[in-house]
Amino acid sequence: MYRVIGFIIIAIICVSCFKIDCEVIGERYREKYCNIVVRETPDSGRWFDIKGKNPVTGEMATYSDMGTWYVYFYTKIGIGDTIVKKQGELKFYIHKKDTVLVYPYECEGKIYN
Repeated sequence: MYRVIGFIIIAIICVSCFKIDCEVIGERYREKYCNIVVRETPDSGRWFDIKGKNPVTGEMATYSDMGTWYVYFYTKIGIGDTIVKKQGELKFYIHKKDTVLVYPYECEGKIYN
């Protein structure tokens, strides 16, 4: 009986150690910025790397990050699309020729603004 109780206590402690801090991750994403006309689409995986041209400055630009937010929409990004992540916001925009896709930051089932 004591072994079962001990196992349950250890399991609870271990699970709580792996809890994601969505607020901290969201604040990290909030500081990110990009405005790129895509020339190379991102690869799959956790590393998100997009290369293209900044439409305002005309200079080549790269947006790189590693995180879980991007797995929700990286397959929707195509060559010629303009991707925008405004600093201070928790939304990622994909401007296509006929529509704009908006992906809010979602963590643990909650959408953050």
